[in-house]
Amino acid sequence: MLYEAFDNVPISFWVIENDSIIDCNLNAVNLFGYNSKDDLIGLKPFDLSPYSQDDGSESYEKGLEYIKQAQLNKHVNFMWRHSKKNGDTFLAYINLVAIKDVLFAIITNIDEIKHYEETIKEKDEMYKLLFEQNKNMILFIDAKTLQITDANEAAINFYGYDLNTLRKKKYTDIVVNTKESLNNIDLVLTNMQNTFYTKHKLANNEIRDVEVNIFSIALNSKDYLINMIYDTTEKIKQNIIINTFLHQSPYPIAVLDNNQLVININDKFTELFQYTKEEVLGNNLNDLLTPLELRNELDDNIDKVFTENFIRVTTIRKRKDESLIDVEILAFPITYNDKIIGAYVHYIDITQKIKDQNQLQLFKKVLENNNEGIIITNSKEEIEWVNHAFTKISGYTLEDLVGKTPSILRSDVHTPEFYLKMWDEIRENKHWSGEIWNKDKHGEIYPEWLNIYAIQNNNSITNYVGIIKDLSESKKIDRKMRVLAQKDVLTGLYNRVHLTDIISKTICQNKDQPLAVLFIDLNHFKEINDTLGHHAGDTFLIEIAQRFQKTFSEDINIARYGGDEFVFLVPGFSSKQQITKIARKILNIISQPYRVDGHFLYVTASLGISLYPKDGTTCDELFQNADIAMYVAKSNLENKIVYYTPSMRKKIDERFKMAVLMREAIEKKAYTLYFEPLYDLKSNKIISCEVNVDWHNPELKAYSKQKYLDIACQTGQINQIFAYTFEDICRKLEQEKDFNIPISINIAIEQLEQTLFINQIKDIIKRYNFNHSLIVFEFTDKSLANYSTRVKKTIHNLLKLGFSFTLDEFGDDNSSIKQLKHYHIKSIKLSPNLLYTIDEKNINYELIKLYRIISQEMNIKLFATGVKKEQQDAIIRELAFDGAQGSYYAKAITFEKLKDLS
Repeated sequence: MLYEAFDNVPISFWVIENDSIIDCNLNAVNLFGYNSKDDLIGLKPFDLSPYSQDDGSESYEKGLEYIKQAQLNKHVNFMWRHSKKNGDTFLAYINLVAIKDVLFAIITNIDEIKHYEETIKEKDEMYKLLFEQNKNMILFIDAKTLQITDANEAAINFYGYDLNTLRKKKYTDIVVNTKESLNNIDLVLTNMQNTFYTKHKLANNEIRDVEVNIFSIALNSKDYLINMIYDTTEKIKQNIIINTFLHQSPYPIAVLDNNQLVININDKFTELFQYTKEEVLGNNLNDLLTPLELRNELDDNIDKVFTENFIRVTTIRKRKDESLIDVEILAFPITYNDKIIGAYVHYIDITQKIKDQNQLQLFKKVLENNNEGIIITNSKEEIEWVNHAFTKISGYTLEDLVGKTPSILRSDVHTPEFYLKMWDEIRENKHWSGEIWNKDKHGEIYPEWLNIYAIQNNNSITNYVGIIKDLSESKKIDRKMRVLAQKDVLTGLYNRVHLTDIISKTICQNKDQPLAVLFIDLNHFKEINDTLGHHAGDTFLIEIAQRFQKTFSEDINIARYGGDEFVFLVPGFSSKQQITKIARKILNIISQPYRVDGHFLYVTASLGISLYPKDGTTCDELFQNADIAMYVAKSNLENKIVYYTPSMRKKIDERFKMAVLMREAIEKKAYTLYFEPLYDLKSNKIISCEVNVDWHNPELKAYSKQKYLDIACQTGQINQIFAYTFEDICRKLEQEKDFNIPISINIAIEQLEQTLFINQIKDIIKRYNFNHSLIVFEFTDKSLANYSTRVKKTIHNLLKLGFSFTLDEFGDDNSSIKQLKHYHIKSIKLSPNLLYTIDEKNINYELIKLYRIISQEMNIKLFATGVKKEQQDAIIRELAFDGAQGSYYAKAITFEKLKDLS
């Protein structure tokens, strides 16, 4: 495809044409959880968004607004909430670029940005596209020292320094307000804000106004700040030119943006319409100047301005004091890059020319063009005329009302003081607007929006005009929308936002009342979507929701938290036994078989529970702790109902602490590589060695190898540990050409399924010349079946590069003999667990004996690991193992000592 070059960089993008995705890269496929590009091509961008964004706005409407901005300005940046194929959502930073009729959307997953730290390379093609060739200024800054480490050509030209000089400066050297800039960086590092408007200083001491977008990333184990800088000085100059044009004009002028909102006016406008600049900016002229009965006309005229070159109309406008004036309007569009981005609107006061026709024109507009209810009275408030829309709303005809006052419409909803205040405002301001409840001819009370205007002639009020909009349907829609805002669209259960409101209100209203939050996650739900399709998955979730609603009373609030997660809120429970009983009932409901599209589905779930106030006093704490308990339940084989305890939090804190310690150790390279020899049992010579990381930090060193590897896999740090270890060994092998002992490097099964892993290896071996067959990758076959397709492809690619593989810890519960040939395994290391208690009388002996026979038949070498005792050594020699390693033979040694043995 056209964009295949981007498939190997951690940037996700779509290409959009005619509102549909026509192309994307593989990262986008993986990011959204699809299997291939074909699954994404043809979808609309909003198919991959939740119904609403984090600020509550509808995704479709807000997305259209951003698309218009991109088409107008060629480029726009914004935050966006996306949804994956499995229903999970994530927050992304979007760069939307318009190129002719095509939109290019670059998507950065903010929630997982740490996973992409290793993918930014200084000289790759994406760097050239987004950094070197970017017309906007970009600076790389060391997050700790604030030293400028790199700049693109645009930044060099902008600041007036050559690259070497710029690299000698700190970020604080180019900013005008140091304190403000340091505070901005703190906001970036705490993920509170990314965009700032400030001033920068150039080499010639010129001060420039700039917009700065700052993002924090980790690159080559260091934290950097990427500053994307936009010079706004020219915009300010353009504003000066526009202001000069405005102020020199003899006519009132208003400048509109492409949303038809006022962005500037001149003094003549203030003189004519009495509004100050502060009162007008950001408002729609329709709301400020147009009498209600003429607003349809204004909409038509404004539309013409934004589609034609010029309009000239005569009409009526309203001043701030509610007095009406006749004006001639001349308007023409402002264009930029062949697109209309705004309009100039000129006004000429022609009131004196048609003063005598003013009242006639007003009544003509009211009678002929207004579709809203209208009632006209004389100065004594006696009804003279009503229109058809008024009759339709109220049920009263003109014959019913002539000579009567509007008090015939009064309901008992408002007090006498309400009406007194309303008429006082009308007499004072000549206008009143607001919501009012009236009574129709049949006695039914209905809501309406009423605008009352006092019509003057020679400074005397001659008539009152009421313009009415029936709000009955609007009120019904509002009530329906409030209900929909509370519900999950698919299941009809409460959504997460509304459940949060319920919890907050419940806690606020009765702080002493106990609450239980039950967090439920369906086990292996993804398999239903993957095998039967999303329709089956949706049908399944709807069925679960209906079962819940039939079983539990309204006292228990049930919500779909997201995806395949549900939350139950049980207020005022009497005991933990009651909650446990409810929890068991929930799991029993879920475990009942489901029939979907002719298939019977059997599903289990895991359930975590937090209790208020013991486990938390806020929604976030209760949700988070119930979620933690649920994950503990997920890891249990039998107990699928778990109450939260502080020790669970302690484990998470410990995991976080380990992650921090490893990150510091990796950054400072505070570790040493040791090599554990593996001996040939016949010749007693070293036939290979296994590399181990020995941490310098005593706290980190105290943890077992398996524990820190598990944490490294969960946090993604396993990739950094591997990269440093692999490159260090490649360097040593290049330097020591005579070294001939194969070195085994442990990798995680999760790494083998990553595209990044094979690219990482290819990038490193390009820099070093050594015999690839001297490196052996070791991995366990734990859960190997879950990764078979991707793992097999990665192993195949590494075999082509000359590397080989050893299957470690073979013989545990999940081991599979058929995987040995399937993944081209050359050797296996038996799990130390089988050697702990072994003699010729127990089952381990017979099992090991069987493995030996199988390995010989398959021509696969069998090694023993963790050998500590003479008895173990005797048995593996008796069974003719090909080799062994462990403390019984030798401890791990440095590479320098290993060289002497090669």
